[in-house]
Amino acid sequence: MLDHPYPASGAHRSYGVERRGTDSAILGEDAVAEEAPVALVYNGFSHAVMLATPQDLEDFALGFTLSEGIAASARELHDIDVVEHALGCEVRMALAGERFSAMRERRRALAGRTGCGLCGIESLAQLQRALPPARLADTAIHPGALERAQAEL
Repeated sequence: MLDHPYPASGAHRSYGVERRGTDSAILGEDAVAEEAPVALVYNGFSHAVMLATPQDLEDFALGFTLSEGIAASARELHDIDVVEHALGCEVRMALAGERFSAMRERRRALAGRTGCGLCGIESLAQLQRALPPARLADTAIHPGALERAQAEL
């Protein structure tokens, strides 16, 4: 297994947390669901990348393939292999010839501009886009403001 932040074996990771109340702070631990970019690759061509828990990816890929109408039955999908990369996981599948041709004709062409930013990209390579540097202000946030914001959410 590769040493990277997207282990295919885990569905969650534990992190230390500090819970703040009005007058106190309590240290503890929370389990956080792990997600990773998952590229679905049919017959060597990357079709879509989604953010998913990197577990049971063969089932995830089969479910996606059937629900999207890419294949009509599981018998049209062969040789499902999960390959881990530093940027995420690829699920490589062999799709029956006539189904692969139909899928290639109706391919999506636009990346999503909202949400996690992965919707619609075609390959893990597109994850490495140059981003402008973040400008941080010297602003202090009062803990009470955070508590009110959380309560309103």
